[in-house]
Amino acid sequence: MNEDLGRILNKGFSTWSHNYGIAVPYFLNMMASVFILMVAVFIIPFIVAATSMSEIGDASSLTTEESMELLISLFSDNIVIVLVLGLIAFLAIAFVQSYFEAGAIGMAQAASASGHTTFDDMSRAGKEHVFSLFLTKIFISLIFLAGIVFIIPGMLVMGDFNSFIDNPENALLTSMLLLFGFLLWGLYVLIIDIIFSIVRFGLVLDNLDPMEALETGYRFFMNNKLVVFLMYLVVIGISIAINMISELISYVGVLANIWIFLSFVLSFAVIQPLVTVWWTRLYMNRTGKELYDISDLLEYP
Repeated sequence: MNEDLGRILNKGFSTWSHNYGIAVPYFLNMMASVFILMVAVFIIPFIVAATSMSEIGDASSLTTEESMELLISLFSDNIVIVLVLGLIAFLAIAFVQSYFEAGAIGMAQAASASGHTTFDDMSRAGKEHVFSLFLTKIFISLIFLAGIVFIIPGMLVMGDFNSFIDNPENALLTSMLLLFGFLLWGLYVLIIDIIFSIVRFGLVLDNLDPMEALETGYRFFMNNKLVVFLMYLVVIGISIAINMISELISYVGVLANIWIFLSFVLSFAVIQPLVTVWWTRLYMNRTGKELYDISDLLEYP
């Protein structure tokens, strides 16, 4: 029997409230991602400097302004190296995130099916699905990137930037066309994100490869458009609510710094694991998988 959205949210919240450990993958993901980013921030300038030692000379005699100019020049002259190393760092972070996200979904699956989960569920799901989920994220990113076609007309109309500046009478029309292209690209990304919002859950829960996951996610959306769209709205609504609270508290002074920390913790400790449980329950319910009713556990502890 298909559950309505209200029941999914209610039962999912009960499942999460008895399995706070689902937050652990998101905490570990944050720590690992920050570590990789810090390593990249240290290594990339070091490698750029090492490949241009002859140009640096005696840096100790340079003023602050000269040092900044030299640094910018070095990065400009080694832009290919910077981009390659930056891409490697980005892919490393994406791979780590895929492992912990798959692990979190595995924990949510176990909690939804049996009422409890362990870190073994995280480790198992992470190891089994990390590479497939990583590839799926790349495929979806490429699909997002395909939306660049919407801004090509504006770029072509703009043509040479100098001629664009020399003809201000055409600037407004060209800018409007370019802005419209970006708006279409944003709308395209939003639609694709909604359609494929369930893909990663299907991949882990049904042990699919990337292409099967994309096909299954699309088919799931087509068969459950309303509930998927409403779930997406709930998730977006939570994010908007938190941002609005942040904006209001930012005017309160000392509370602003406290709220920044609390909202940061709230994100990976509550919001992300809870949303993961909700999406997991939705997919499991609509694909006929066994779901454990947490009320049974409360009635017969």
